[in-house]
Amino acid sequence: MSLAVFLSVFCLSMIIPIPGRISPWISTNSSSKNSVTFPTEYSSSQANTLVAAIADNTLPSKEQVSNLDEEKELEPSASNTAAIRDTQIKDVIQDIVEQKVYTYAANDAIEANQEDHTTETLSAKIPDKVDSKYANIGISIADSYVNIRKEASTDSEVVGKLYKDAAAEILETDGDWYYVESGSVKGYVSSEFIKTGMTDEEIITSYAKLRIQVAVDGLNVRKDPNTESERITVIYKNEVYPVIALQEDWIKIDLTDEEKIGYISKEYAELMIDFEDAVSIEEEQELIKLAQEKEEKARQLAMEKEEANKRKQEEERIKKETEAKQREKTPYSEEDLKLLSCLVHAEAGTQSYEGKLAVANVVLNRVKSSKYPNTIKDVIYQRGQFSVATSGSLKKQLNNYENYRSNSQLLSIKAAKAALEGQNNIGSRLYFNSYKAAVAKGYDRKANSVKIDNQLFW
Repeated sequence: MSLAVFLSVFCLSMIIPIPGRISPWISTNSSSKNSVTFPTEYSSSQANTLVAAIADNTLPSKEQVSNLDEEKELEPSASNTAAIRDTQIKDVIQDIVEQKVYTYAANDAIEANQEDHTTETLSAKIPDKVDSKYANIGISIADSYVNIRKEASTDSEVVGKLYKDAAAEILETDGDWYYVESGSVKGYVSSEFIKTGMTDEEIITSYAKLRIQVAVDGLNVRKDPNTESERITVIYKNEVYPVIALQEDWIKIDLTDEEKIGYISKEYAELMIDFEDAVSIEEEQELIKLAQEKEEKARQLAMEKEEANKRKQEEERIKKETEAKQREKTPYSEEDLKLLSCLVHAEAGTQSYEGKLAVANVVLNRVKSSKYPNTIKDVIYQRGQFSVATSGSLKKQLNNYENYRSNSQLLSIKAAKAALEGQNNIGSRLYFNSYKAAVAKGYDRKANSVKIDNQLFW
């Protein structure tokens, strides 16, 4: 190869690096302790070796450089013509060496990994391997949970449970068992159900519970992840919130109490990473107890709610069915009004106006029914029907009728007169009794039964 060709090839290799290869020349200080410079004098064969390497855009190895130095001393003297050519080549090489120095990195890993670092300069140092922060963390991959045992045996006592996706720190390995610590539990788990060897990113994104703690006095929460976005609210120092998603410069958080979701700048919050822990047998028993209590409370609340709904429905039904409706008037005399008023007061003196009206209408319903006598007097005094008629209570009221002055007595007269005038709040019902006595006899199960105050009508 002529000197002109060599220079052309060299200049092109300096300007246009050949794809897939690392440029063999880099600028540096020739006095660098990690640098090796070419010798200033070479024989013809040495020069040819270097020229061929440069033309092919390849680099001589450290062994080749060393061999060139050895060959220089062993090669015999050349002819004058060859000496001139050698001098010219040496001058060119010397000029190259003065401008560009080939540097071997002290770390032997550069030579072994040149193909993997084609975009980096040869002087770049490979960083030391950084161990995973969670390298000793194992994750349960059991369908439900894996038992943590006191000893490394399936016959050993169970001291806790590591539920699916929960994490444990692996302290030791014992054959097919790991000795782990998780939460308050230490013991052995079968390695078959523990996933290891994950990157920090995989562990954090797939299994960790992420929270943030506010690190400044006041931090804006924004609708979207940029400083121009609408401010939703402000959160304050040391407050903690669940993380929904991590972005490059922003964190999406859940403002649980305010039922909102927003973004905060990652720069002003401390990321807290937690994992689900194992549960000891004692803790599990306590959790079961609490769950049962919670379930019982929920069941009780459901029953109370159901009862309340039933009461409400019943009240609505009673209100609808006992709403006073106008019907045909009943012919009556003053004696009929007095007798009916005294019966009402004897039977329902302590009840409300609605309860008194209902008792009066039972008497009138019977008068209109073919099953009973057709007069007020005969219905009231019919044997075995109204106990007050035979006990003396009705007679007492009749004797005192002219002295009725109390609000209850006046309401009894009002209710009796309203019933005679056609106001009816119990429909065609013919019977009534105190509510307690009626329930004892099962009358409350009748389809048409209705409760008014402390009495049941059916």
